[in-house]
Amino acid sequence: MATKAQTGKAPVTLKTIADTAGVSVTTVARALKDGERISPETVRKVRETARELGYVRNMDGVKLRTGKTFIAMAFLSFSSEEEVGDSGSVGLLNGMHQRFAGTDYAVRAVPVELGETGLDKLRQVVRGRNCDGLILDHTEPQDARVKYLLEHDVPFVTFGRTELFTEHAYFDLDNEFAAYQGTKALIDEGYRRIALLEADQRYLFARQRLRGYIKALEEADIPVSEDLIRPVALKPDAAREAAGVLVAQGADSFVCVNELVFLGARAGVRLAAGEESEGFGYSMRSGTNLGDYIGTRVHVSYFSRLEAGRILASLLLKRIDGAPIDQCQKISQTTLKATRDG
Repeated sequence: MATKAQTGKAPVTLKTIADTAGVSVTTVARALKDGERISPETVRKVRETARELGYVRNMDGVKLRTGKTFIAMAFLSFSSEEEVGDSGSVGLLNGMHQRFAGTDYAVRAVPVELGETGLDKLRQVVRGRNCDGLILDHTEPQDARVKYLLEHDVPFVTFGRTELFTEHAYFDLDNEFAAYQGTKALIDEGYRRIALLEADQRYLFARQRLRGYIKALEEADIPVSEDLIRPVALKPDAAREAAGVLVAQGADSFVCVNELVFLGARAGVRLAAGEESEGFGYSMRSGTNLGDYIGTRVHVSYFSRLEAGRILASLLLKRIDGAPIDQCQKISQTTLKATRDG
């Protein structure tokens, strides 16, 4: 829809921008939307021209014409603990904001307490048509939220896979590989009583990680000890308590599902082992550079949470535009890096 750059002047339209920039109206529309299938240089040129001409898109008119809200909602799990804080979901959200910047879309976060699903709130959003698409995390094998969205034909992307027969859009890490590489790194350093501090097995990623942990032990001919496998709440105090018990059972190292669990495990080891705590090994999955600042050697299975957020937002934009589901599924592997002591 045209808008007036200044009072008394002719409205600036897409055609005005196209004529000034020397490109087609279609190119202008794409450049101002999300830049799909257009070179970065052309996108920059079109957007600079639009700014110079004073073009301001009338979103109220666009919403009326298209019936869209131009809102994406992200149902993200947040930890309620206040001892350390959780940067995971914040990093995801920042990545989403970065990807949606420059498009017509804004993202709104809906905090979901870890262990809850947020299904009732999700139903309210769908019934009220409060958004054009959704992003969910912490998926379960037979996820009720995913079933609901599939039944109501709502565009969505999950951070994590499911075991449903109906295909859906997702981005996921290769969780089995991440746990495998973290466990193997400890094995390669000579550790043999390796404990796994993992999330509840209700989550598919936790089951995948368990498989990776077991695979690494079996390849090294190390017996899998059930008493060293401990599901914990994703909170440092829960991990601290579990680590103390595991040290008493002979654990010499820990594979931790995330940064919060690692911090709790390290504190528990120091309390239980005292001066001998420096000999324990650690690995964790992380999407931040926290490991660089903690003064303890730890193997990190790393994938940027910002990048994960950007990917999720990109896939959702594709689904909203009608892209086939098989073009909106992506799995990435973590990169292993080790931090230094001190």
